[in-house]
Amino acid sequence: MDRHLTQDDMPLFTQLRMTAFGHTVIELANDPAYDDWTFSQKILYAVDQENAARQQRRTQKLLKASRTPNPQACIEELRYLPDRSLNREVIGRLASGQWIDQAQNLVILGTSSVGKTYLAQALLNAACRKFYTARFFRLDDLANQLAVLDYNAQHRLDFLTDLHNCDVLILDDFLTTPITQETAAELLNILAARDGRGSTLVTSQFDPQDWYKTLHDAVIAESILNRLVASAEIIQLNGPNMRQYQHQHD
Repeated sequence: MDRHLTQDDMPLFTQLRMTAFGHTVIELANDPAYDDWTFSQKILYAVDQENAARQQRRTQKLLKASRTPNPQACIEELRYLPDRSLNREVIGRLASGQWIDQAQNLVILGTSSVGKTYLAQALLNAACRKFYTARFFRLDDLANQLAVLDYNAQHRLDFLTDLHNCDVLILDDFLTTPITQETAAELLNILAARDGRGSTLVTSQFDPQDWYKTLHDAVIAESILNRLVASAEIIQLNGPNMRQYQHQHD
């Protein structure tokens, strides 16, 4: 049967959930620039395009589920300024995801506006691009969300299970402000459930030894500190005010 691929065939590819493959093979069939390509070259190229499109959709789904407020943040856009303590080798290693495979924690410390949150969001983006599951919360927002969920509700249990099981949990602005004893106890339960199973990344303006000041219970404070810091890699981020820098250079 003498039949030539055209755009009229796209509905079939869409029905087969091979949209990118369909667009590519139709382009290859109708562009004389590809006439010298072998059949295998054309098929492999189309398969590569379909695979790339599926990976992109999977990444976008993971980013949406992560609740990150800045899904576009990425390590490729990090600014390695001369007066900024940001190391390309360290970032490249963290972006590879090995720390996640090892269920290692990460603590990013630095003053306000030095770029801690963006770095955390960029590492989350890198994790999702390698198909890890991630969740992002400001600690205050997480505390508020837990406070409005009925203690015995199934929705609360499902929410906590999700926090326990994700590959990477990011807690931004960690203990910047005091938290209640109930929130501290819940936080300890979350960290205990994740211990050895998933990685937790926190950003904070304060050194870990200063976290005690925002916690009312010394025992809980010590337990939280041990769960987070004992096996954590600590990044001390120094440098200029990145909000001002961005404003001046946009």
